[in-house]
Amino acid sequence: KQWYQRRVRAAERVIKDIDEGGCVDSYMQDQIIILMGLACGVSQVRSGPLTLHTKTAIHLLESMTAAQFTVTKDPNPAPGEQSYVIECRGIALENAYLTQSNSTDMD
Repeated sequence: KQWYQRRVRAAERVIKDIDEGGCVDSYMQDQIIILMGLACGVSQVRSGPLTLHTKTAIHLLESMTAAQFTVTKDPNPAPGEQSYVIECRGIALENAYLTQSNSTDMD
């Protein structure tokens, strides 16, 4: 019975995050921030209220890299939603070890 209750609670948390208008749950928010900061160009993600982990990830990436984030409250949320749009201009990190010449050397 205990395993069932844990699964129900987990599902309820995901449903809550979706109901708040997010496309990522509260556990994924801070994870996606790192990828957005490293990506090329502008990335956007819609989320529910920002977690402390997400705010910390944004602060650290802006402190350690040239990534720039803006967080705006959704101007047109559906009734009952508290969604935000996180936007990032990433640093376009490229892995120097994944060049064309290196990949042909391994063949």
